[in-house]
Amino acid sequence: MVGNIALIAFAIAVAFFFGLQPLTLPVVLANVLIAFTLAGLLGFLGSGWAIAGLAVAFFGGPLAARFVLVGAQLSVQTWYMSLIAGWTLGSLIRRSVDRDLPGHDAAAGPLLQWWIRGRRYVLRAPTVAQVEAKIRALDGRERTVVIVMDGARQINVCGDAARALIVFRTADVTDDERWEIPLGGPVDATDVIEIAMSNASAPVARGLTLDVASAMPIVAAFLARKEIEGVAGTWRGAEVLTVRPSLP
Repeated sequence: MVGNIALIAFAIAVAFFFGLQPLTLPVVLANVLIAFTLAGLLGFLGSGWAIAGLAVAFFGGPLAARFVLVGAQLSVQTWYMSLIAGWTLGSLIRRSVDRDLPGHDAAAGPLLQWWIRGRRYVLRAPTVAQVEAKIRALDGRERTVVIVMDGARQINVCGDAARALIVFRTADVTDDERWEIPLGGPVDATDVIEIAMSNASAPVARGLTLDVASAMPIVAAFLARKEIEGVAGTWRGAEVLTVRPSLP
């Protein structure tokens, strides 16, 4: 967003810089407004026809000023830079509108995120096999968390696949009471195991953890928009957030 706004400002500045050398200010303003508005509308439409229209405007403006609109004054540099600025702004507005459409994120599919040495990687609409591969790669050191987000739904898998994993899931990330931890056994505060969660490591009750074989059916059910219990049931409620992982 910031980069695009900077590009728009730079393009407009360059348009005026080149335009004011051969032309008067009112003429430059007319050049900028016509090109900026035309390209902005095309960028907002964003279809293949819009791109074709931009190409026509790119070459057609200077040609029309010279051969059709006899006497019209036009700076080619001003025209081109204004087209770039207008198209960028129109595209930004279109993306903002599309982002707010109901079901937009759901249509795009779940989002898989994982971290390696603090660096985040993202994959849209992953398969169960792809998610499983990332979970099985958790080593409790350089890879400690895998997250899948599906609209308001979310599941986080933390730890070391060779030792123990802890799974956090929710049907609505905006409601603390809906967070859950599928249990792997009885929760005994005196029987703890160290679990790596993102960039932190903390002792948690062993009963809160699962082995990878028990965790994967829970993750697969999440991807299928279903829910199954843990081996020893499920812990639900806002208290789950007391052991929720922090993100890098």
